[in-house]
Amino acid sequence: MPPLTTSKGELVNAVFGFTSMLLRVLNDIKPEYAVVAFDTAAPTFRHTEYTAYKAHRLAAPEQMHEQLPRVKEVVDALNIPIFTLEGYEADDVIGTLANQAGSLEVLIVTGDRDALQLVNTHIKAYMPGKSLSDIQIWDGKRFEEKYGFKPKQLIDFKALAGDASDNIPGVRGVGEVSATKLIKEFGSVEEIYKNLDKVTEKTRNLLAEDAENAVLSKKLATIDTAAPIRLDLNKCILRDYDKNKAIGLLEELEFSSLLARLPGVSKGDFKAPAAPENQTELFSGEEKIEPAQRDGTELEKVMREMENYGVLVDRSYLEKLGDEINSSIAALEKKIYSAVGHEFNLNSPKQLSAILYTDLGLNSIKKGKSHASTDVEALTELLGVHPAIESILAYRELFKLKSTYVDALPPLLDKNNRLHTHYHADATKTGRLSSNNPNLQNIPAKGVWGLKVRAAFVAPKGAKLISADYNQIELRVMAHLSGDQRLKDIFKAGEDIHTRTASEVLEKKPEEVTKDDRRLAKVVNFGIMYGLSPFGLARQLKIDREQASLIIDRYFNEFPAVKRWQERTLQEVYEKGYVETLGGFRRYLVELKQGNQRVRAAGERQAINSPVQGTAADIIKAAMLVLAKRLKDFETKMILQVHDELVFEVPEKEVEKVVPIIKDAMEKTFKLDVPVLVETKIGQNWGKMETFLLD
Repeated sequence: MPPLTTSKGELVNAVFGFTSMLLRVLNDIKPEYAVVAFDTAAPTFRHTEYTAYKAHRLAAPEQMHEQLPRVKEVVDALNIPIFTLEGYEADDVIGTLANQAGSLEVLIVTGDRDALQLVNTHIKAYMPGKSLSDIQIWDGKRFEEKYGFKPKQLIDFKALAGDASDNIPGVRGVGEVSATKLIKEFGSVEEIYKNLDKVTEKTRNLLAEDAENAVLSKKLATIDTAAPIRLDLNKCILRDYDKNKAIGLLEELEFSSLLARLPGVSKGDFKAPAAPENQTELFSGEEKIEPAQRDGTELEKVMREMENYGVLVDRSYLEKLGDEINSSIAALEKKIYSAVGHEFNLNSPKQLSAILYTDLGLNSIKKGKSHASTDVEALTELLGVHPAIESILAYRELFKLKSTYVDALPPLLDKNNRLHTHYHADATKTGRLSSNNPNLQNIPAKGVWGLKVRAAFVAPKGAKLISADYNQIELRVMAHLSGDQRLKDIFKAGEDIHTRTASEVLEKKPEEVTKDDRRLAKVVNFGIMYGLSPFGLARQLKIDREQASLIIDRYFNEFPAVKRWQERTLQEVYEKGYVETLGGFRRYLVELKQGNQRVRAAGERQAINSPVQGTAADIIKAAMLVLAKRLKDFETKMILQVHDELVFEVPEKEVEKVVPIIKDAMEKTFKLDVPVLVETKIGQNWGKMETFLLD
């Protein structure tokens, strides 16, 4: 949904979409009972069973989390009960309540097709099709016509074919067609394995080799309809609600178009307010387009063009890479089991926690909901304490790369082996673009295995891939925003910022700075930009807090305007409630209103970083708009955007012509007080590229 703010600057697009859909259901369906279920922040039993569950799914847009309290206010104003349950997803809550409703006709309103497994004679699903206005009601007949099997067999289908969106592995090599055929013939995963002798040899071997994944996948895909929560129908009756309270809330949110849709409310119950001057008319029938909306619309067109064209992927290379990773994973498993003395489920955080902190007696730095944490931060702190830790971290990296990309990409490819990731312009708090199906933002840019995964993205015959990557763009933005003269002079002189910082904070001559010194300075430079405290810097550099404080003091002595800019930014954000990028993108910091000091401290770090990271996002988005116009007469296609990098598919005959255009647009579209530099590389694949220098 497009960004929508009130005249006071509050972002309410998600609240509007939810409220509009809820009112539509109440008015069209006129239910006797209603409940609303939400996920909680706590991990679920699925995450405990399988570490990689939903690991690469694009998180719900960060700005949506800020709007959840408002969404719940709307539900409360309409006197509808809310159900949540820690350790369970909203789907489990819905499934359990629907199951307890007995013979009552139940309509599940959702956009998640996982819920279709719940459809039966008295449960239907009410979900949007291609748009919010295209509502589809799913019953058993409609489901069977679409998929060829019964709704309850959807979990068996996912057990075999997997589900890339939730990172459910399935059986490797068994696609949707084969899965459907097997389910039609045998009915369930259990029956398939009882009758393996009746399955073709190739499929039988695939099923036999991946039996454990099939069982696990079915468990992950199954909505729990027996969660420990009770349905009290008397509390769910749609009763009269406080109309004045609901009208007041919608007026406060400036949802004037929704007031007349409140149940039992007529136009005489409220005064139709004039539309605020600065509120973009996204939901009216008017054609009024504000500049920011126009840019957003143009960017949306560019992203959809990139998505539709896609990027070519070498399917056979991925298969070979999968075999290579499997061999490495098997070797790491043996090494880990040998180090701890026995085998266990490496993908179970609970089992790993028990082994590390109970059996081996290691000290945990973090506590989870039900066991000591085994996340990357906790394990990194234990490096060197036990020989298994390094291997576990390596295993985690490989397993994630394999499940998130190597295994997940092939089912997403079209018949021409092109991948069509979906880009979002409004899914992050900082304004950066993001993507899902798959989330390409998390592909490592460095490291042996990360580059091997990138090598699967290739140029077709007669073309090359051109990568254009901004050089230290966030540090350059920091120099511009802070106005620090010394920092600006370093970039203008073309000096290496990390070497110069190392020289200053370690009190060494530039020629005396070592590679390790430069690495330390890199942590300092980015740490300062992220508002890192002496405690945080000490942990990252593994030094004591006194040393970290001294390094930070020396940094600010060298670049005093950076400190003043940070202090000014914090003062302004407490006054306004938001920070703003050079391109006008605002981030509201609700964390600063919290009573918890740790939450406020995190909010302050975000306030310092967001204008920097957000302006870097403004710069690349502006360049994308310019390039879309400048390249329209060429065959060259912009195919990927990942962080500060754009990737193009360029016919060999156009390389010499378009690279200068790309570099010029990216470096000059958005003016800073320091030079903006773009590094260009060329190659047949994204993992192996060479620097491309213009004559």
